[in-house]
Amino acid sequence: QSHPLSPCPHSCLLESFPIDPLASFPINPRVDSLGTMEVTGANGAAGISNITGRGGAVRSAAEMGMVEIVEPHDRAFFKAAVLDAEPGGRKYLVRYLGEDEVLWVDAARVRALPPSRSLDEVMSFDPREGDKVEVSFSEEGEFESWWEGEVRKKRGGFFFVSFPDDGENETNEVVELERLRPAYGNLPAQFEKRIFHVPTKLEHDMLLTQDSLPKVAKLAELFALNLSPDGKQLVALGAPRALDTVVALINMHYLRLPQLAKVAAMANTLQHQVADYQDTLSKGIQVIFKVDKDKMGMVIGAKGANIKRAQALPGVHRIDTRQDGSVVVWADTKPQAEQARELLEIITETVAVEENEIGFIIGKGGRQINELEQMSSCRITKDRDSPVVTISGVRSCLAKAKALLQYTLESLREQREKEKMISDLSGELRNLGVPYDPFQGEGYGMRFGGPQNRGGMRGGIR
Repeated sequence: QSHPLSPCPHSCLLESFPIDPLASFPINPRVDSLGTMEVTGANGAAGISNITGRGGAVRSAAEMGMVEIVEPHDRAFFKAAVLDAEPGGRKYLVRYLGEDEVLWVDAARVRALPPSRSLDEVMSFDPREGDKVEVSFSEEGEFESWWEGEVRKKRGGFFFVSFPDDGENETNEVVELERLRPAYGNLPAQFEKRIFHVPTKLEHDMLLTQDSLPKVAKLAELFALNLSPDGKQLVALGAPRALDTVVALINMHYLRLPQLAKVAAMANTLQHQVADYQDTLSKGIQVIFKVDKDKMGMVIGAKGANIKRAQALPGVHRIDTRQDGSVVVWADTKPQAEQARELLEIITETVAVEENEIGFIIGKGGRQINELEQMSSCRITKDRDSPVVTISGVRSCLAKAKALLQYTLESLREQREKEKMISDLSGELRNLGVPYDPFQGEGYGMRFGGPQNRGGMRGGIR
């Protein structure tokens, strides 16, 4: 970011290099009563904290750890986050908004954020000619910066402001009142630093919940509370009293951390699910149909077989089942969604049978009808008031169930025809004086139910 009237960006004034912000800090460790490792700077409790800003304005959680860095040549102020401090507060490790690089800057160039102003305060500001002011500049895609200048003239709602430039030159700009604020100067912001070691078993939980640290910092009136990238240490910056307060808050935070992490993990999972849904909804169309909730198992199939088969169809992105019995299909086109629907939607059909065939279909102890249901993945029931069998299932399974039922009935009918023919022939033999019992012996009887249970082939279980 650079002054719109100046070619020199702030980065040209700073030396940057990769650094571990915790490694170079000289420490005097002590262990508090709950086993939290606390580390203080070698300089002890020194420095002034401007965490409340001028006039006592309390910073929001979003502004915790934020400062403004001055570029001395242009008297321009850029917002940055403080990450670390050198012993004695001589330098601060900062990251400018919108940039990834971290830099060490002299403490004299760091000031606390000026207090937020209400709209009435903005509109009532009335600088005079010769007053120092700060002017807001923000180009598209860049963060706001403030540049110190002097009011030369004012006409109506406009102010002519001059800015220092190279040598004896200066640059003039005409600006509106809304872009002006008082010149706050460059009051150095110095802070004491302490490091708190995170218990090993809580490191993962701390990484999951680090967005709650600004709340802890705000309650303690710290300037900043940052977590190291590996989750092993907390770096606190603030006034001595604030650092004493945060010890108790951090210990309480450790006690609450497992539950906070559990909730955070659940929230993250739901966020991913919402993102997945939104991504799915942005693709193609959706078809929704409903089934009886007690038949949802048939829609899903054994181990989700039906859903998997439908989702494997070309153009089908996702299929969800809901507790109210709704089935939602997302696909590229409506025909593709309807094709998946055909594989999942429950169809109910009835098959008329003879009254004396019902027992055979059910089988002894319901064995026959259970086998039909297992083989077809459909539900098969008998109507109480009429000789009708009802079949319910997905379309592809329904056809299978009807075929199996029809095979069972035709086998029964064929068996009965053969049985009648055998009975007729044995009668003729007896008329001819040849004694013959077709149901004597175990071969035939074992197959069709035996003499003790001829009803098994002659009209159902008795």
